[in-house]
Amino acid sequence: MKQEIVTDYPPIYDEIARTFDLHPNDGIIFSWGNRIYNPMDSVIAPELIAHEAVHGERQGTSEDTIRAWWADYVADSNFRLYEEILAHRAEYNWRLANGNRKQRRSALKQTAGRLAAPLYGNMITPAAARDILRTH
Repeated sequence: MKQEIVTDYPPIYDEIARTFDLHPNDGIIFSWGNRIYNPMDSVIAPELIAHEAVHGERQGTSEDTIRAWWADYVADSNFRLYEEILAHRAEYNWRLANGNRKQRRSALKQTAGRLAAPLYGNMITPAAARDILRTH
């Protein structure tokens, strides 16, 4: 799915921000179907576009399915972890396929660190994240 970059906040930003203790200048990007909301108009690395594209595909294209996905994502940490594992695998695989030798060597640690980050609610340890990314 081709992702359109939108320089704005997603429609339910306030709810997302409350749940994850986000602030307007945090530089977080958000998938919304075939759009990536990029409120700070930051340069988005291609591996993150691959990551967000997974979320977008899983959200679908209708406003109802996108909102339902976000409702589950915000409310259910098991759902959120599953969705983030899928997206981080795409990010990791992009890094492996497109990086030079040094970048490929650091891809697992960097991607696992992002998956284990407080942003997602510390749902997994870095070691467990590395194991999951390495084995699938």
